[in-house]
Amino acid sequence: MGILRSLFTKPLTADELRPQLAKVARGRRRKMMELRKLSRKREKSIDGVRKARKAGDKLATDYHWEELKQIQFDAAYVRKEAKIANLEEIALKRYVRALEKLEKSRDTEGVKKLFAKIRSSGLEAKLAEQRIREQDYLDELNAIVALAGEELREEEIEEDEEKVAFLAQIDQIIEAEDDGRKDEAKKHREALSKKLEAELEE
Repeated sequence: MGILRSLFTKPLTADELRPQLAKVARGRRRKMMELRKLSRKREKSIDGVRKARKAGDKLATDYHWEELKQIQFDAAYVRKEAKIANLEEIALKRYVRALEKLEKSRDTEGVKKLFAKIRSSGLEAKLAEQRIREQDYLDELNAIVALAGEELREEEIEEDEEKVAFLAQIDQIIEAEDDGRKDEAKKHREALSKKLEAELEE
């Protein structure tokens, strides 16, 4: 992210850094709220697949499956952004504490050395590089998806392995519900949600 790079072009006081720290903290909280919203959307989407599958509605099943994949895609990106914002917030907190200590002791040379060290550390470049790698990945993925879309219009569409495995888990939930095994159905549902959540870390 560019905020660290833009902040440390010249020496700043702790008082000048605190508003930026608050801004970064608000940004991180917004990302976390966005993740919670996506988590709720994911649960609704899973339920949509389950209901459509149970009703034998293939069109609705496919729709909710595609919706779920997009939610997972969005959540993975937002989680990455939240991690970067968290690292940035941690860095700013440490800089503010260090400046407060130096300013309290009136160590002007120490302040100069701190900013020189910040600028030479390359920390902001490492954070920016992390975002660049993510964007490169997304661009490549978009290109692959576009290419696959062209191919799917020319060839017979086959269900991918990921979808088949997901629907098999949905079928387990439906079967348990139909048999009155509510606790087992709940366990299958929780396991499925945990699996999707874990995929965001990959």
